Amino acid sequence: MSLDLTFIGQIIVFLTMVFILSKLLYTPLNDAMSARTQKIADGLAAAEAGKSAQADAEAEVKVQIEEAKQKAQEIVAAAERRALEVSEEATSKARHDGELIIQSAKEEADAEEGKMRQGLQKEVASLAVLAAEKIVEAELDANKHSALIEKVIADGVSA
Repeated sequence: MSLDLTFIGQIIVFLTMVFILSKLLYTPLNDAMSARTQKIADGLAAAEAGKSAQADAEAEVKVQIEEAKQKAQEIVAAAERRALEVSEEATSKARHDGELIIQSAKEEADAEEGKMRQGLQKEVASLAVLAAEKIVEAELDANKHSALIEKVIADGVSA
């Protein structure tokens, strides 16, 4: 019977040790391991969410970059069109100004030519009168003779 009492004592000590270890060691250890497992799972989920957010951000950045490139191209195209318009306006204005200068120069030349013709007519008339006076030697009146020569020259020049 002694074997039975020792055996029963050992069983009671064993069960008591299992109970004490279970309350003091295994339960906190299992709780700590569960908490650690949950923390690792949360970390992995956060990492996956971070990767997803990074992929979304990269896609959004690519879209924004493409939009910015497109806007930049539109701005460049608009600037080129405006530069062409300004160039054409400047060219048109320069042509117009050149035509005005040419027209003014022609008018000036025509006016100068008219003055020169009048001066030349008077000089020719006076030379003709002088020549006629020398030939006729005082028989004709100089004023009448000058008027007659001017009339002939005017008729001859304008004809």
